[in-house]
Amino acid sequence: MTDQASTRVLLVDGSQLITEGLRLSLHRTHCFRVVGIAHTVAEAARSLRGTLVDLVVTDFDVPGAGPLRTARDTAQYRPGARVVVLSDADSPSWARAALDAGAVAYLLKTSPVAELLPLIAAAVRGAPATIDARVGSLARLPARMPPPASLGRLSAREFDVLAEMAKGMDNARIAQRLFISNDTVKTHVKAILRKLGARDRAHAVAMVLGESSEAFVTT
Repeated sequence: MTDQASTRVLLVDGSQLITEGLRLSLHRTHCFRVVGIAHTVAEAARSLRGTLVDLVVTDFDVPGAGPLRTARDTAQYRPGARVVVLSDADSPSWARAALDAGAVAYLLKTSPVAELLPLIAAAVRGAPATIDARVGSLARLPARMPPPASLGRLSAREFDVLAEMAKGMDNARIAQRLFISNDTVKTHVKAILRKLGARDRAHAVAMVLGESSEAFVTT
């Protein structure tokens, strides 16, 4: 890894407005040099293949499987480069997915720039995995989360519902834990089954956690 003063950055976000704002903010620190901007995962992969990069700052919702794919591409094309994920969602499930994919930080876009830039700089220096304090604890999540292909099809709230399903929670308890209605839980469960192509709740959990479906039957 190069030192922070010469850190070469690739920005990945579907919004040109956001990437331009990030570029200006990073340049003002005189510590980073933006060497590439991509608006899709495919563009990011092309940049990684053709450009020397030390740091990738990517949005979670970028089109094309998001940071999960970009983290794998970074490891393949630029070993040693670090990946920082920015997101609008304060979801522990999304944070776990990002870290499992190889990111070193999961930060919220709503953070003031004065707070965000030092965290990005710390990631460059090799700080331990960093999660925005507002995201909450990962302790309540299963040890393993769905594979990237499945994760990319679920919304933030669907991830949270799936994590509760994996712990054997029924709809009423999920609604209570996530502060949503039973009907909303049912809607999310239906969407999860449809997106994963699962037969039922137990099958959905088994698909994403790689366990026997009988272990996740709920009452």
